[in-house]
Amino acid sequence: MKEEQPTTRVFIVHGWGDKPGDHWMPWLKEQLELKGFTVAAPAMPRTEAPAIGAWISHLRREVGETGEAAYYVGHSIGCQTIIRHLEQLPASGTARGATFVAPWFVLTNLTAEEEPIAQPWIDTSIDFARVRSRLPELTAYFSDDDPYVSLDNQSLFEQRLGARTHLLKGLKHMGVESGMTTFAELLATTLKALG
Repeated sequence: MKEEQPTTRVFIVHGWGDKPGDHWMPWLKEQLELKGFTVAAPAMPRTEAPAIGAWISHLRREVGETGEAAYYVGHSIGCQTIIRHLEQLPASGTARGATFVAPWFVLTNLTAEEEPIAQPWIDTSIDFARVRSRLPELTAYFSDDDPYVSLDNQSLFEQRLGARTHLLKGLKHMGVESGMTTFAELLATTLKALG
């Protein structure tokens, strides 16, 4: 008899200033649940001023200590949260994979109020080799006119994490500001990875 694989849980991590009901996230959650997946979209703490420690520990509580059989979908700073969460997993902890939307290591066009919030996320180093060892599969979507996420980020995600990247046209920061209440490519990528 074949050993039963644990059910893959999907975690959707929203971005800075957002909540789980924003953009394409409720649609993606519903679509994945219709396919039989267990999906959690945690409301991250103090979303107007996200702090690394608070966001990582919140995600860790949601996922559990090992994180195995988990697949992650992140938007913007949610992607950084997932990366840093994976970095802190115990040696045995690995994820099934992840899909990132508008992820970044560097940001542009920040206001004076945003700079001190973003700076720790930009400056605090990440052990990329460790993250790669825990993240067997990563796909990342970028938009060619994102006001915050410069295209340098696309090559950084390819180099640092071995991401398969896709550059989409005219979608800004890939949320409701560009009419994105659904995201068919993201659903297809996620389902293929979970297949």
